[in-house]
Order: sequence, then C-alpha cells, then structure tokens
Amino acid sequence: MPRKVRLMLGLVLAVAMAIGFMGVPAAAQVQFEAWGPHVDEIIMPIIREQQARRIAFERGESIVWSGLTQPADIDHARTLPYADMRWTLGFHMFYTCFNMRKAPLDSQVLRQAIAHTVDRDNIIRTLFKGYMMPMSSFVPQVSPFFNPDVPTYEYSLEKAAEVLDAAGYKLDPATGTRIDPNTGKPLPDIKLMTPTYEVAATSAEIGKIISESARKVGIPLVHEPTDFNTMLDKIDYHDFDMYCLAWSLSKNPTHLVSFFHSRNDVEAGYNNPGIRNPELDRILDLLDSAPDLATAKEAADAAQLILAREMPYIPLYSRPYIDAFNKTLVTGYVDMAGFGAASYNNPWTLLNIRRVDRNGRPIEGGTIRWALSEEPKNLNYAVASSAYEWEVLNKTADGLIISHPETLEDMPWLAEKWDVGVWEVEPGKQGTVITWYIRKGVKWSDGMPFSGEDVKFTIEFLKNNQVPRYLPNTEHIVKVELVDQYTVKVYFDNVSYWHIYNAGLAFLAKHIWEKVEDYRTFEPWNEPHPTIKGYNQVVGTGPFILKDYVPGEYVRLVKNPNYWRLNPTEL
Repeated sequence: MPRKVRLMLGLVLAVAMAIGFMGVPAAAQVQFEAWGPHVDEIIMPIIREQQARRIAFERGESIVWSGLTQPADIDHARTLPYADMRWTLGFHMFYTCFNMRKAPLDSQVLRQAIAHTVDRDNIIRTLFKGYMMPMSSFVPQVSPFFNPDVPTYEYSLEKAAEVLDAAGYKLDPATGTRIDPNTGKPLPDIKLMTPTYEVAATSAEIGKIISESARKVGIPLVHEPTDFNTMLDKIDYHDFDMYCLAWSLSKNPTHLVSFFHSRNDVEAGYNNPGIRNPELDRILDLLDSAPDLATAKEAADAAQLILAREMPYIPLYSRPYIDAFNKTLVTGYVDMAGFGAASYNNPWTLLNIRRVDRNGRPIEGGTIRWALSEEPKNLNYAVASSAYEWEVLNKTADGLIISHPETLEDMPWLAEKWDVGVWEVEPGKQGTVITWYIRKGVKWSDGMPFSGEDVKFTIEFLKNNQVPRYLPNTEHIVKVELVDQYTVKVYFDNVSYWHIYNAGLAFLAKHIWEKVEDYRTFEPWNEPHPTIKGYNQVVGTGPFILKDYVPGEYVRLVKNPNYWRLNPTEL
C-alpha cells in the first residue's frame, strides 16, 4: 500500500477511534443474531431539511441521526450524552459525472482540464474537517480491488490552463471564456446539477466550489441546484451536462461494468456518462467473465487505468459511514464492514435493533421512529433507483444469499445452499450454471408460499422486459430451469466469477406480478391487494410490510407476521 494511502487510512482510523473513545459508554449491546425483527413497527417521518433531522434526533423523534457528513453535525453529535457514534469505512464514492454524449464534454481534454480544477483536499478539509477520504480512482481505497498505481489529476489551475492551451482552447480576453477549437466560438455554459441545499447542503456546496474553480481558467461552469427527483429524471433521460451524486457500492468491482460498459448506455441505465470505449468494453467483458479472482483483479486494475484517462467521472471522496444512535431509546444496531450501521444495505441492524427500557435493557416489540431524508419517488421493486426508495424497499425484501456483517463472507439466506458448475452453451463454449436450493417454509408477506417458481418468474420477467436497472444481472442469463418446487438452475452464456451475485435481486411475487401489464407504470404501493383488505401490492419476503405511505409526511412499516426468521434458527 502506498505511503499516502496508509497515511490517509491512519488519519481516518485515528478520527474513528477518537469518536469511539470520547463518547459516553453505550447501553449494553445485544449479541449479533441472525433472526428478528424485534420491533413491531417502524415509522419513517419524511424530514428533508438537514437541521430538522438533527432536531428530530435531539427530541427523540428519530432513533438515529444517520449518514453524518458535515463536520459541525459530527462534532455536535459527539457532544450529546445519549448519542452512540458508530464509524465504519465504506464502499462509497462521491463523484462528478460528465455527459460524454454531446459537445463540449465529449472532449477528453476538456474533462481532464476540469479534473485539474477540482481541489478535493481543500473540499475535504473545509467542508468535512478531514472526516472524508480523498478518492482519485473508481474503486474505493478500502476495496481489495483498488489499484494504487492509477494516475491522478493534481489540483492545479496552472496545469488546467496548460492542458487547455495545448489543445487549442484559447482564452478570449474579451469574455474571459475559453474558445472551443471545434466551433471557433466561446464555450457555452456548462451546467453542473446538484441536489438543493435543503436536501444535501454539502453536495450543493461542492457543486458551487467546483464551478467557481473551473471559471477561474475560463471554463463557464454554472452551478444548478435541482430538486432531487427532477435531477434523477434528467439523469435517466440523459438531459444534463454534469452532476454531483454518490454511489453506495458493494464489495465487488462489478460496478465498473454497470457504470462504464457501453451496453449499459441506455435510458435509465447505469452508464450515465455515456462512455463508449471499445478497449474498455473488452477489459470490462474480461472482468465480467473472469473465471477466478486473479483474472478479476488484473481486469479491474486495467479498467481503472483506462477510466483515469477517459475521465467519465471525477471521483472526489469516499465517505465513511458515521451514524449517531440514541442509546436511551434503542440498542442492537450492528456495524457492517463497508456499509455502516444505519445503511439500507445493512440488513443486520434491521433484524437486531430493539427498544430499551429506562435502565438501558433491551425489550421486545413497540415502535421506533427512523427519519427518512427524502421523498420516495417510486416504491416499485423493478423501477426504484434512489437510496431513499431502497431505504424503504430493502426493509421488505430478502435475497438468496447475505453477507456476514464483519467478514462479508457469503451466507445462505433464502437459499439453503447452492452449487456452481459449468455447462456447454454450444460446441466448444462453456458457461456457468448455478443451482439454487430454495429454503422450504418461506412465505411472502401476504402468506403465500415463496418457492423456486418465484425465482424463475422474477429472473425471466426482468430479462424478457429488459428492465434497465437489472440489465447487468440478467444480460448473460440464457435460461432458467425449475428442477422442482425448491430447486432452480440458472444458466449463463459465459463463465464468470460473479454470476453467483447476479441473483441478488428483489424477488417479485409471481401471484402479484404475473398480472402486471406494464411494470413501468405499475404503482404497487397504491394498488390494493387482490385478497387482503387494507393491504397493498408491495409484497416481499423481508422482515417488514409497507403499511402506509403518506407523501410528504411519513412511511409506516409493520413487522411481517409471516417472516421466516422471526424465531431463532440455525443458518
């Protein structure tokens, strides 16, 4: 590990230890368990304004003040005697994305010049007091797939000007704007979208800082704070120049395929910059179909080098997960490596969290309030895209496998076990075949049995409909075979180390979704259940049921009485 990365890791860990040791001793934590949940109801008030979420936490109206990024908030939370600070390095990337499909940002030189104007160290120092980790590659530093040899674009306005001058982007002294050598005219305004200050103040401020810096070298970058849901729509339809957002990533580097392979440059797909590079596609295909870990690592390294040259994103920082829980109200939250204690990607806190009595002892049942920081736009498993939507939906869904919270090892979940083998796709060509052995006795939240038929239906539904959000999961699937009610074989057209994770879907209840005519317009949260009065069609296998959603006010989830892990069982 390079010395600079070691120093940054050391700084982050030192701050984490300071947060942990300077806090007041927490209420007794229950031992991590693989069953639950232990509360009857979660009410998620929608609190879009950042300071209002702080006040809600201080008043006990939210059990957690989650995803802390602003130093003032972190420092303030540390002063609260009832706040238990949890710190976990995360698989996270905050980035600025370019739309490479149109001029002027189809120019590699212009993208590289803008990268030189971004002072990430200053952003982290001034906005985050050093709590974030600078990121200059496309894989987080904590990942085993991080390539430390990727070239970086140092912050230098002088270097940015040199790059522009050398490529013919001369400065027009009359306007102070660079002349586009391709048109002979001043560069048009380039709009940089961010969420609004009310929704994400630091993201908005970053957009302002980047825009001001770029204008110092004659690049007319204009900061444009935008309503979050409007921003998502514009990104889906490729109606943008640049934007700032963050990704929550996974332990695997397959996000490189999803984000940067040309086949994912489709409406509502994940290749938002629209990068189309044949050399990169070839290497990403190798990464996608790597038969072993060594091949995957080599391909991930090579992809990061090409991306550093192409610059579809400017990676800015990787965020550790910093969450403050009110230990006078709850206990049992679980730190998960790479994801934090309060992230929607962490299923263990959801299972283990409990209310506490006046003496800090865990108790069963009752209601907790967990603030939701943005309006969920869509609660359809096939369409939902934002973290705010999945903060709700992930509480209603389970997968075939799950990751251990400490080691991130794969553990059986809805599947009791699985086998990985090969089959002959055609003469001379092999593919992966995965056999899933579905756990017996699992029910959907409406009481209907969950079986291999639902697994087969979901995969075929998503593939046949070419659902954009799941293209990376389904594109290599050739067929799905139902061996019996609890055994499913999934056949892929190539051999890949990653195919086991391509069944990491939010499964669709066949008895609900087989009647859906158009998945894009289906609103299951607004549709009454066909047989159960007072229930909607968000039917999942997870620990909670979506009971109510009042836009602008709250989401209410109740314990799933049919959940298969309500009582202690062996995995």
